Amino acid sequence: MVTTMKSRLLRDSYQDPLVKGEVEYAALTPEGVADDKPLPLILVLHGANSSRELLAMLQPIVEQLWADGSLPESLVACASTPTIGGFYLDRPGDAWESLMADGFPRFLAERYAVDETRVALLGASMGGYGVLKIAFAEPRRWLAVATVAPALLPALTSTQLRPRNTLDVLSHLAGEMTSEGGGFAANSVLHRLRSNAEAIRDSALPIFLRCGDRDVFALHDGTEQLHRALWDLDVGHEYHLVQGGDHLGPEALAGPRAALAFIGAAQRAAAGQDRSAADRQREAAWRDWAAGGREGAPPDLDPSAPSASVALRVMLEPQVTEAARRDDSMSRRYGILPDLDG
Repeated sequence: MVTTMKSRLLRDSYQDPLVKGEVEYAALTPEGVADDKPLPLILVLHGANSSRELLAMLQPIVEQLWADGSLPESLVACASTPTIGGFYLDRPGDAWESLMADGFPRFLAERYAVDETRVALLGASMGGYGVLKIAFAEPRRWLAVATVAPALLPALTSTQLRPRNTLDVLSHLAGEMTSEGGGFAANSVLHRLRSNAEAIRDSALPIFLRCGDRDVFALHDGTEQLHRALWDLDVGHEYHLVQGGDHLGPEALAGPRAALAFIGAAQRAAAGQDRSAADRQREAAWRDWAAGGREGAPPDLDPSAPSASVALRVMLEPQVTEAARRDDSMSRRYGILPDLDG
């Protein structure tokens, strides 16, 4: 039997000077939580031809993750934005990227008790494109960014795009990226990553990418390209390429569930709730043993605990030091891989 935690789903609207007309939104909060208790915020950006109603689909998933502890109690919010003429792009009179990065979070902080030091971004499809642009612009602002089948066009210029990557609404996205706000490069996630790579890398922003390898819109092409760019730039991230996964079908629920669990792990880590006090003491013992010249028997090792990572590195430290003397890539998270065609 699956235990869930009850939630409240509110639908409302507000006006924001960044866009014309009212902004309809939905907000999901845990039932029974005091209104003045600051909660971490998860901003959800929906996909093309969708709306705030995405939150109703995610509601049972969020409740289950709250109940099993995978996701701490949070405010989860989603605003309805247009597809054509929207696409989370900024244009005169309708600054949809700025709305989601600044205007909507500001409104939520005024309307609810929000812990503004713990704001995460979650986006699917068109929303995945939006959250990555926002996160890569100001990486230190966000607790984590998680994407499912992000609408990433695998090209440096619009002229490089193949027909497989511009099906249906993606052709409109390519056109609007090219015509709005500085052109294709200014609106490209890949360009934003490359131009801000040092800040993104130094921020240690938790980044999650997931896409099926049978995505009908071939969004796995752009997701794979971004994964390779993150690897080459030595930017830490988690990447799931789901064999047989499509844009809809089982991935429509499995993807957001995995993304929310990833955000939950980042929330727990930020709050210091990701490990036990005993394991922190075990890690300290390994560091003390190394600092003391490795004399006597090594401390106890729990191979499945977080401290095991520190223990293994302590044990391998002499070999790592020698390897670093001969290989400057040892300072990187990811290796520099050989060109197999060379």
